[in-house]
This record gives sequence, C-alpha cells and structure tokens, in this order.
Amino acid sequence: MPAPRYPRPVDRICPYLALADDGRTVADGFDPEHRCHALSPPAPLERSRQVQLCLTEAHARCERFAAARTAWLAASSGLPRVAPDVDFGRTRLVLEPEAAWRSLASSPARRISRPAGLVAAVALAVVGLLLLSSLFGLLNDAPPTASQTPSPSPSVSESPLASSPAASIAASTSTVATPSTPPVATPGPTPQRTYVVQQGDTLNELAQRFGTTAAAIRAANGLTGDTINVGQVLVIP
Repeated sequence: MPAPRYPRPVDRICPYLALADDGRTVADGFDPEHRCHALSPPAPLERSRQVQLCLTEAHARCERFAAARTAWLAASSGLPRVAPDVDFGRTRLVLEPEAAWRSLASSPARRISRPAGLVAAVALAVVGLLLLSSLFGLLNDAPPTASQTPSPSPSVSESPLASSPAASIAASTSTVATPSTPPVATPGPTPQRTYVVQQGDTLNELAQRFGTTAAAIRAANGLTGDTINVGQVLVIP
C-alpha cells in the first residue's frame, strides 16, 4: 500500500495569502502581517481565518478566492493559462516556521520589520540616557559623608567670675521682679431697664415704681408730653 501523499505547502496555502509589505512572500503558519491580496486593498486576516481557511486546502472554498479567480479568468479572455496556484507558486517565497510554532494551533509568530527595529533601538537608547541622567542626579543630591560633615565649633567656656557665688547673688538680685500694680477694673456701662406700658399706667406712677422721675423718663424716651400708649416700650433711667 503506497504511503499517503501530503500536499506541498505551496499547494495547501491560498495563493492570495501574502505578507503586507511583500506580496510574493508567505509564512507557513499564522502571521499577523499576513494580508488577503484577493481584496483591493489587501485586508488583514484574523488568526482563526488563517488557521482554518487560508493555510489549508479549504481555501478553495473561500468566497474571496473564488471571486478573485473568476475575475482573473475573465481578464484572461478564456486563453489557456496556468492556474493561479501554480502561477503564484513559481514566483513567491514560502517561509518555513520556527520549531516553536510549527503547529498551526501554537502562538502567533511575531515578525519585526526593519522600521520597527530602528524605533525600538532609538527608544532603548533614550531610556538608557534617562536612566544615566537620573543616576547622576541622585549622586549629586546624596547627603555628605562623615568625612564631609563639618565639625562642631568649640563652645565658649564660662569665665571663673561668672560661676563665682558673688556673681550668682548679683544675677539673682538683678532678676528680682518688681511687683506690678494690679489693673483697675473700669466700670462698664449701666444696663438700661425697659418696661412695656400696660393698661392704666402713667408716667408719674412708673416714676414712683422705679424710683425715678417723670421728667427723666420723658428725656430718656424723647417724649414731649405725659401721653403713653399700651404696648409702648419705655426706657427707664
């Protein structure tokens, strides 16, 4: 019994699957840079579509592949030409995947383009310069070491005269506080009395009740006569 024949990658992979920046190169496995060149402009492809359709023989049932092949056949005016699979397979490059992602179900392979590599290198250089500058700043702001700490200045010793008993007595007598005169309390203003006039009240009666005079009540309230009204508030001097 003959051994089963496995299709070559160029027969298995859709001829319209290629990298975004190189329409003649395809990776034999999922790649985020893959684009569907059956559409114009080439469109990105999800991982599930690449694994289940574009990277397998099932691409022959893809509506994009069928539409692109129909358009290609119509443009050829019916002249006998090779199939797109064969035409693309002769000129495009198929990249073998790394050992870590040979299986289509493994994690996606990441390709770093040259511009992305340059940007990454510049970013690393900037980060390195920032780290060096911050390190030098920390060294400049570091506290002085023990050898750089200034020594304390010598204290002034007291003279013998300052510590003698006579000097102590003189100092104590000079600092005796003289008694201060207690402050005299200033009498505050005398609070005014008020009275609400009731029915039957007169100025003379109110003056006798509060120990004052009718003239004083008139003067305190600005009255010109002896007439007062019920409910009127009077200031009693």
